[in-house]
Amino acid sequence: MLVKAAKEDIEQYMDLAYSLALDQTKSGYPLWSDGVSTKEEFVDHVWKSYRNDDREILLFVIDGAVEGWIQFFYIEQDRYLQTNGFLINRNTEQALTEFLEYAGAHFTGYDLYLGFPKRNTNAISFLQKIGCRLIQESYHDIFVFGGSAIQAETDGIVRVTESNFSDFRKLHQTDPETYWSSDRIFSALNEWSIYLLYREDTAVGYVCARNGEIFSLGYRDDIFDRSAYKAMVTVILRDLQAAGYKHMIFFNEEESQTAALELGFSCVSGYVLYITSV
Repeated sequence: MLVKAAKEDIEQYMDLAYSLALDQTKSGYPLWSDGVSTKEEFVDHVWKSYRNDDREILLFVIDGAVEGWIQFFYIEQDRYLQTNGFLINRNTEQALTEFLEYAGAHFTGYDLYLGFPKRNTNAISFLQKIGCRLIQESYHDIFVFGGSAIQAETDGIVRVTESNFSDFRKLHQTDPETYWSSDRIFSALNEWSIYLLYREDTAVGYVCARNGEIFSLGYRDDIFDRSAYKAMVTVILRDLQAAGYKHMIFFNEEESQTAALELGFSCVSGYVLYITSV
């Protein structure tokens, strides 16, 4: 069964949860087994979930024994619900079944997003079996910054502001399941680092980053452009290094994975994201 976690539960089972977070066969996203994330960061992430009003932690209990927990957050005005910690030692199908029932009872009408590493085959098989829709499948890559300053080719690359946001909007085509639409990005533009790549006065590509992570790239006519990809990603890497970041994660598609590895990224996991209405 699922039980809302109390402060003493968090303290008692923190080490268990962290051990599960390091095992991709027993965990969901965010990933903590990437070689750079620390236990201190994990602990801070957990306590934020416990303290914030729009986040919860549910213990998963079988026959009186705690087998892990499920963390999630929600955005009421958007009817948006997402797990941000799925750490289950055994009986993954039961944990998911009970969580879906809990979500249906407490968050009726919400869209639920569930992200997992590909090594968690128990979770993925169950989500496929019950008809959840796969909306993203990618490589979870990481770039670790070294001591040398990153040099970026900036010819034709321009920062996006309110004045040229319309050019970005034309390229930033999203489906209904994508939370960060152009309108949402514009409403919080100061939180984003977005660049356009122009060729002969025409925008042919963009890169969109926030909080040290690239969220998306796009190209004119939606055709992958290898040279544009490398140029735009390198500019983001330069900015993050200058801002003091130690590493950057990026979810690459099949078409861009080779180029990402050439830039110095390494792959730590395969990633899948499912959606279902509750």
